[in-house]
Amino acid sequence: MKFVIIGCGWLGSLLAEHLLQHGHDVYASRRTAKMLDTLPLGVKGFVCNLNEAVDEALLLPILADAIVICAIAPSRQDAGNSYVLSLNHLATLLLKAKAKQLIHFSSTGVYQSLTGEVNEQSVINLDHERVALLAAGEQALLQFQPTVTLRLAGLMGPKRHPARFVSGKILPNAKGAINMVHSNDILKAISVICDKSVITGVFNLCCPVFTTREAFYQQAAKSLSASMPVFDDTSLPKHHVKADKFILHYDFHYQFLSAVDALPYC
Repeated sequence: MKFVIIGCGWLGSLLAEHLLQHGHDVYASRRTAKMLDTLPLGVKGFVCNLNEAVDEALLLPILADAIVICAIAPSRQDAGNSYVLSLNHLATLLLKAKAKQLIHFSSTGVYQSLTGEVNEQSVINLDHERVALLAAGEQALLQFQPTVTLRLAGLMGPKRHPARFVSGKILPNAKGAINMVHSNDILKAISVICDKSVITGVFNLCCPVFTTREAFYQQAAKSLSASMPVFDDTSLPKHHVKADKFILHYDFHYQFLSAVDALPYC
């Protein structure tokens, strides 16, 4: 199969290596020519900045009849709509090129400001700026079909150990749920999707077994010999992302049921 990864960063590079190992033809984009040097060996790199005009004569043949994976993430500083404009641009290109399938890496950040258990049917808070941005990005890509939207929880995996980001910090919501997913399970989910002739819908990807933030980050700090974070017990627990839909629809089995189980593989 031909795969095209748009926005090939940390996760995209792991996915590219995985697909190459399984004999697929893999293309991947970066925003500048200089950044192409960091792509895994064997990937066919090309420059694609969707905030600007693109060379359609070059790009449309690459996208044609391909499974396209959009791994573009909104910048933390993106207070405008460049992210949404980029995804609208991509949807238009996919329609022109007659791509085969789109897989969009979105985020469980769409549930920000909600409490309790949340799933794909939860009503999100569009008054929250970040939530509105993510939701608008999802909607932009739905102009192309078939599209599957994967709302990824916090990412962990090789060279991305969670303790690196919290060492010695003060963290809220000690008893709240930790919402994380390991890269191995994301790659496994992609394989499941690609085994289906057509797949559409919105799915959460998150370790399905509940673990508190306090228990997880204490274990993470120990495993990396990092400074132990301090927890603010006065804040209330926030949302807990449920991953049942993907499990039930596609008989999916996570390699790591809890985020603690995944720590040795980071």
